[in-house]
Amino acid sequence: MKKLTLISLAFCMFLTGCFNNEYADIEDSELRRRAYRCVINNNPSTAEIQVCKNIRRECDRRREAGRFVC
Repeated sequence: MKKLTLISLAFCMFLTGCFNNEYADIEDSELRRRAYRCVINNNPSTAEIQVCKNIRRECDRRREAGRFVC
C-alpha cells in the first residue's frame, strides 16, 4: 500500500511539473499570497514543496518579464 501511495505521489508531482502553466493565469496578488504562504510554511509536505517550486518558477518568469510580483 505504501508503495502504491509513493508511486501515486510521484506521478502527481510529475504532472504538476509538466502542467506548470496553470499558474500563468493566476492574478499577481493571488500569486504573491501563495508565494508568501510557501515562505512561512515551516514543515511542508512533499506535495507542498513541489507546488511551492512551481509558484517560485512562475514568480521568476514574471520577474524576467519585468513584473515584480513576489
